[in-house]
Amino acid sequence: MAHQIVIENIGHSLTGQSGETLLESLQRHGYKLRVGCRNGVCEICEVRLIEGEIVQSYPEKKLMLSNTINQTSEGVFACTCRPLSDVRVKIEGLECPGELLVKKLLCDITAIEKLNADVYRVRLQLPATASMSAEFYAGQYLDLILPSGKQASFSIGSAPDQGRNVELHIRHIPDSEMSNNIIHHLQNEKTVEIEIPKGDCYLQAHKISPDTRLIFAAASTGFAQVKSVVEHLLANQFSNPIYIYWGARVEDDIYLSNLPLQWASEHTNVHFERVVSESENSPNWAGRIGLLPSAILDDFSDFENVEIFASGSPAMVYALLEACEAKGFKEENMHSDVFAYAPRNK
Repeated sequence: MAHQIVIENIGHSLTGQSGETLLESLQRHGYKLRVGCRNGVCEICEVRLIEGEIVQSYPEKKLMLSNTINQTSEGVFACTCRPLSDVRVKIEGLECPGELLVKKLLCDITAIEKLNADVYRVRLQLPATASMSAEFYAGQYLDLILPSGKQASFSIGSAPDQGRNVELHIRHIPDSEMSNNIIHHLQNEKTVEIEIPKGDCYLQAHKISPDTRLIFAAASTGFAQVKSVVEHLLANQFSNPIYIYWGARVEDDIYLSNLPLQWASEHTNVHFERVVSESENSPNWAGRIGLLPSAILDDFSDFENVEIFASGSPAMVYALLEACEAKGFKEENMHSDVFAYAPRNK
């Protein structure tokens, strides 16, 4: 008979088949964990049984744990342990289906150029060897690691479809010692250490429903994340409607506006709007004036089949979410890294 396997520490559950070892069930569902001998001798695949009944072939063991107060967990080996009922387990270091391995790599710095008064475009090249190669999803970010050990996160501004080439958009803040150190390193060294990939706010073109409309809301250098995702969609001939909103204080902060304008001219499903909030400091500005949430609400009367990807400060992201919720938008349809590092206060 089939049984449920609840992985307590990550909140996932899966169905195991009668006679399967715990390892076989996990691997059949696409999970990966460290294994060695596969016969219980090396003890590498040890997991903690919290609740349920199991039989283990080596070392021979039969356990039945109930969900009671002060109940201690027991170590079992995934390769020789067979559940006899629904079980709850804790598995450290488990790699979930579709999850990419995070790696520390030394990358070549191939170019650094100024895009406006304070934003640099940095181009890196990932290592070519298979053992040191890295994968990422469109919308994820990486950490730059300086020789001092200090590190800073930046959205990846290129699509995974572009192979080993990675692009970053980095704003230089002269009053920040860390920012100065990052720019100095990138301008004067040939390589930089990175940790990649990171972030749960990403998109895969083949998983999007055919009737979904996508809205991308970017503030300032948040456009890097949007660029990665949109280029991934276009590389995969994505035909759903794509609406891009790029907001900034002044016109010069929209540092790559010709690129999304080109997307819109070449693809009928792409729409691009620039929004400036301080028009008094942009004397030649003839476009939309105001804040991103207002611009989006002016253009959308309903949010049926809409998913929003928001890249910006917590204040911007939550202001947009609340404004859209007032028109019936559901929070689960908004995606942003902000939700991970600055959870919403309810």
